Amino acid sequence: MVKRKQRYTMLYSLLSNKIPDNIIILIASAICFGLTYICMAKPFSFLPRDGGKFVIDANGKKVAVNESSNGKVTGVGLIFICLYLVLSLLFVPFSIELLLYIILAGFMMLTGYLDDASKSPWGELVKGVLDLLLAVLAVVVFLVFNSSDISILGYDKHIPIVIYAVLAVMLIWGSINVTNCSDGVDGLCGTVSVIELIALAFIYGNDLKEYTGVAIILAFALVAYLAFNWNPSTVLMGDAGSRTIGFMLALLCMKSGHPFSFILLSFVFLFDGGLGLLKLAVMRVTKKPFLSKIRFPFHDELRKNRGWKIPKIVVFFSICEIIFAVITGLIVKIA
Repeated sequence: MVKRKQRYTMLYSLLSNKIPDNIIILIASAICFGLTYICMAKPFSFLPRDGGKFVIDANGKKVAVNESSNGKVTGVGLIFICLYLVLSLLFVPFSIELLLYIILAGFMMLTGYLDDASKSPWGELVKGVLDLLLAVLAVVVFLVFNSSDISILGYDKHIPIVIYAVLAVMLIWGSINVTNCSDGVDGLCGTVSVIELIALAFIYGNDLKEYTGVAIILAFALVAYLAFNWNPSTVLMGDAGSRTIGFMLALLCMKSGHPFSFILLSFVFLFDGGLGLLKLAVMRVTKKPFLSKIRFPFHDELRKNRGWKIPKIVVFFSICEIIFAVITGLIVKIA
């Protein structure tokens, strides 16, 4: 029997001597699911309403996107992320490192919610700088408690700490933004995130250790949220949810010791939202059209230009995510 590490938190310390760790995590996940479901069924009255979203087309005109979300309760990510963070702190073996990540995730959630609730949406620069700041702080915490060694295709490699820090900041910042960009149609971001979180827990469970529980509890929170976000939705997670999810996905990939697994496991987000960010960056730098015939995020291309229904889009991307998760698992097994 593997000896438990002597790192306890309140409820975990009471349960750990009587109940196996996996049962403790299931209890926490069930509580998170139940509380999230109750809160989503009757959202708090202080939560903001979605005011509609717009993009700028090639001619510089405002074009409405996802008009069906206009007027719905948004920012519910504030609720289920709070529940998730508190339950993770209570039911996962405690460490200062985990506490610091939870605090940073809380700040990420809060900045997202304040943007959701703002009458005048925050500009890209403000959000980008805040994301960068939190990404830098997360990497500093990570490198204080972890080495810069990584595993690639079964081989352990040491990465110079400065190079690792730069790449890790890019990873977290990118994950926050591509995940946020993909939260544009009912059920898409939540469903793909659940699949990725479960894949991380099963493929890298031995490497993640107690952080496996962190992934599973979040997955259960999202399943409860999806009961009300599946098309036609009644609630939206907003930036409070999507940006925090992106933050945690990147962090979990780093904690697994396989940060490059993010490329495969988050390929759906990278393709759907990441290409849109790339398109915007290229157009601003070159002042020339780039991929002008394709709308991004790509789910808008499928919905607006190709006439796909929202459930079909979600199922398509979910199947793609499952395929990439299976490929990742096979690579790990073979390596």
